[in-house]
Amino acid sequence: MPFLLNEDKALKSKLQGLTVHDATSGAGRRVTVRYKNPEYELADATYPLALITHSRISRDEEREHRGVVNLHYAPEGYEPWADMADPALSPYMAEMPIPLSVDYQIDAYARKETHLIEITGALMGFDYFPHRFGYLSVPEDGTVRRLDLMGGPEYSETKDDKGKRLFIASWAIRVSSEIFLSEIRTLTPAQRVLIGWLDKAAWDEGHSVPVSTPQVVTKDRLAVVSAPLAIALVGQPYRQHLEALGGSGQVTWSLSEGSRLPEGLHLTATGVLHGLPVAATTTPAQFQVSARDSDVTPQVAQAVFSLTVLPSPPGG
Repeated sequence: MPFLLNEDKALKSKLQGLTVHDATSGAGRRVTVRYKNPEYELADATYPLALITHSRISRDEEREHRGVVNLHYAPEGYEPWADMADPALSPYMAEMPIPLSVDYQIDAYARKETHLIEITGALMGFDYFPHRFGYLSVPEDGTVRRLDLMGGPEYSETKDDKGKRLFIASWAIRVSSEIFLSEIRTLTPAQRVLIGWLDKAAWDEGHSVPVSTPQVVTKDRLAVVSAPLAIALVGQPYRQHLEALGGSGQVTWSLSEGSRLPEGLHLTATGVLHGLPVAATTTPAQFQVSARDSDVTPQVAQAVFSLTVLPSPPGG
């Protein structure tokens, strides 16, 4: 079912980065994360291993909607809007989405019991499978889903295909989701507004008497000018002004969530990229910026820039 793709990817990503430690592991031994079907094969498995299995999908009647609802996220297969941090700007609506609960089983396998205890301790933390207030961040649609621990950890033992003993801990979790049977509607913001003035006294008497000729107010779409950035040099002052076209009023600039500038550089709210670069980049550094106008219903535009930082020339 297509709606599961985002949830599956987010859950696997949540478990990435788990490590265990012992006398020979140095900085730590990474826990492999796989789905049982279709990618899991015991023959080439490496341990410790976290295995994810789909268990069940059921209807969640407590979250039922009636009528048309505004979706505060981008449904799977639909483009995110410019400012995903503001759910009120979502252009998407749907009629009576069906809330579902997606159940998973998580099995952690380890050859050493101490490794399994360490994995258990990590997964009981707030960012994984706590006994209350669990969550699952889904970057593709900008949502934070509810994640409930339904059971576990439960312990058992088994053997691999070579007869070696494996220690197992199992969890049952539930993630909130939705599926849409109706067409998802996309609202298009108005770009032209017709404004006219009427005589109030005449209007109160039932007459539409225009006081002025109707005016057409056009709202230009905000866009970031994605011109190439000048090359920066380590230890030498750098300054470049970013530009935007369209929009209404003053434009405020910011670095998009998750983006980072080369060390030593900063972006001001007025769109000035400046600073003193600290280190050269082996490849052009990419970052995303956001421009937001000051209209009553603000527009947000984003663009990705590439900036190369070169070593300062000898004697420079």
